[in-house]
Amino acid sequence: MAARSPASTRLQDKGGAMSLNLKNNYHQPVWAMVEWHHPNCSDGGDWMKKGWWKIGPGQTSTVFGDDVHAVNPIWYCYAHSSDGLEWRDRFQELVPTHAFEWCSNTADTSSRTILMNEFVVSRPNHVHTFLAP
Repeated sequence: MAARSPASTRLQDKGGAMSLNLKNNYHQPVWAMVEWHHPNCSDGGDWMKKGWWKIGPGQTSTVFGDDVHAVNPIWYCYAHSSDGLEWRDRFQELVPTHAFEWCSNTADTSSRTILMNEFVVSRPNHVHTFLAP
């Protein structure tokens, strides 16, 4: 399992209210999840994970409605499209097939291992975009 540490990806400041938004610039719907630092989570870990947002082509979804930089500058996400494309990297996590909001050490019998991307936020409001390959 890869250690979680700072790295950057394609982010942009959208302005306006504080939030984290995921944008789909791919031609198929994507299902996305995020993970953020949440000290003393109820399962004994320090991270919270949440998903799945279905985001249509050209659409944006607000996945966290607060100052993302104040929470932690390091965030993680993963997405997959209806035609099988994945936006992934090397950071392992267990996620279920159904909607969830769990501490990072929580899983169930439907859970599978995914490989999340790590990104760094530098402002209270960011958009992370899933681009076509």
